[in-house]
Amino acid sequence: MRRIEYGIPEILEQEAFGHLHCLYTDIKYVLKVPIVNFIFRALAPYQTFLHIAWHQVRPNMLTTTMEREAEVLRYPDISFHPNTIKKWSDVYSAQTLDHLQKIIFTFNYVNPKLLLIATAWEEALSHRQIKGTSKAESYIKPGIIQGLPNIPLLQVSDAPDSIRELLMDIKNTEHTYDVASDFRALAYYPDFLEVAWKATKPFIGSEEYVLKKNNLVNQARKAVSRMPYPVLITPEHLRYHYPGHDIAGIMGLINMFKHFIAGLLIDLECFRRILNM
Repeated sequence: MRRIEYGIPEILEQEAFGHLHCLYTDIKYVLKVPIVNFIFRALAPYQTFLHIAWHQVRPNMLTTTMEREAEVLRYPDISFHPNTIKKWSDVYSAQTLDHLQKIIFTFNYVNPKLLLIATAWEEALSHRQIKGTSKAESYIKPGIIQGLPNIPLLQVSDAPDSIRELLMDIKNTEHTYDVASDFRALAYYPDFLEVAWKATKPFIGSEEYVLKKNNLVNQARKAVSRMPYPVLITPEHLRYHYPGHDIAGIMGLINMFKHFIAGLLIDLECFRRILNM
């Protein structure tokens, strides 16, 4: 695990070996995206938990039932309309714009699934186990969606001063402990990220934003109750593997990411609209 000066400890994809590397590969295969998202990298130091917890949600994430529940959460209905019009073709080549579109699509696609996963884990760890409906209508084909690019993440400590300041402003405005993968990926496109963030920032913290974020959390809680297969992990199960302070750390991370991801669903919908102006 890399050493960090601030933020949430995580194990990056290039640092994962052995069983963890296999687990990361499977996560990408099942969720159909070319990136292991922050929630998994942050929980990877608790590798035993991540193995157990992932294999409890895995069969659910391969069902059309959960694919449809994720679709309901995707692209939140918000009133946000960017008032800054920018012709992105004047800034980026057609090839770069296509790449940028695919990065935003990737996060918009996977974030609702991550919200469902975090919610399912929190429900089970709060002794509200998901018993499963045993009603999986059909299954989706696993495998990374064809045409999606590799998505590198800029580490905040390695970023140029101006980009680091922008990422820190995002973190502080979002009241998060670290910078989401979404923004770290988009930091390689600083012209877009700066404009998109400047347009989105006033919307964050608005009454509508807070209400929509809470609604997404509540929708996800109802959705996981319809999972076809059980998610039954409890703190008691974890006591065979971890001391109490580690269990509290795991539960705290999951709760944090649940709210973190709900906000990202709104943020990336704003970014999608800005890119498509």
